[in-house]
This record gives sequence, C-alpha cells and structure tokens, in this order.
Amino acid sequence: METIFLIGILIFSLSSLYFAFMHRKSFNTAALVSLITIASYIVMLEGSFASISADGETVLYTRWLFYALSCSLLMYEIGKSLKFTAQEIATVVYLINIVMITGALSAVFTSGYMLALFAVSTAAYAALVYRIVKAKSKNLSFVLRYVLLGWTAFPVVFILAPEGYGLVSATVSVGAYLVLDIFTKIVFYIDGYSTKTLKS
Repeated sequence: METIFLIGILIFSLSSLYFAFMHRKSFNTAALVSLITIASYIVMLEGSFASISADGETVLYTRWLFYALSCSLLMYEIGKSLKFTAQEIATVVYLINIVMITGALSAVFTSGYMLALFAVSTAAYAALVYRIVKAKSKNLSFVLRYVLLGWTAFPVVFILAPEGYGLVSATVSVGAYLVLDIFTKIVFYIDGYSTKTLKS
C-alpha cells in the first residue's frame, strides 16, 4: 500500500507543477487540487489517522476529508463550465461536502451506523447529480463523462473496500482510488483545458 501512496505523491507532484506552469491564472484550481491530493496521500502514508476494520484491514477515513476540499474546487469548476449561478455553485459545493463528510464518518462507524451515513451520502450525491444532469449547457456531456464514469465509481469502491463490506483488500481499494483520482483530477483538467471546456 505504501508503494501506491508514493506513486500517487509522485504523479500529483508532477501534475501540480504542470498545472502551475502551463496554466497560470490567479485562482488555479487544477494545481490546488493536485496539491491537496498530495497532502492526502502523505497523511495516508504516514498512517497515524488510520483505523482498523473488524477483519484487520486498514481504513483510511482521512481520504474523504481531503476530498471535501479538492472536490469543492472541482465542483466550482464544473459549476462554472455549466454556467451555474453563484447560488447554484454554492449549492453543489454544499452537497459535495455533505457527501464527503458523511463518507468520512461512515468509514469510521460500522454496521447500521455505516449504512445510515452511507445512505445520507448517497442521497446528497444523487441530489448533486440531478442538478448537474438537468443543466442546459453545451458542456454537459463533458461533465457527465467525469461525473458518471469517475465520481460515481468512488462509492462503489467504498462499499467494496474495508470501510464498507470488506470484499476487497485495502491495497486493492487504494489502487482503485488512485486510478479514479488520476481520471477525475488530472485527466479532467487536461481534457478540459485542451478542449477549452475549462478556461486556463
């Protein structure tokens, strides 16, 4: 698992440098998202804030707290690309924070509490996706590519991982999260900038 964290730190270090130098702007969310992800991987690598599941697997609940920060920035960019109003952007950022904070809590608790918190997180995510899907924007297909193919896979991994039902090991889930992180945080921005869906 440590090797996966180190690979993640290296990849997001390179992406943060790339976005910082290739897409210079006053509020560079692409570079910030990569930097937040580096911090997340460092905390998980250090391991002090991890807990242990009933079957002895590592549960990394801090991931979801860092996601609250990085995904707030991603939702800001998604909202802008969909021409959301300031109030609509605030709403989707609020919803994504509910998703991530309840996700962190459900990773800590077990059994019925985990399911209840996961249900709240899923409901908030469904409300978020509904607001995105009903957007009338030429950029909707671009956004849905990353939300439906990328973001929606995170709760699937969660339920399979040690923080959920433990059907896959912590190492497998950490590897899956890294692939999803790269897709939703690096590929998303590179694609968005190259197609001018996002403004660099």
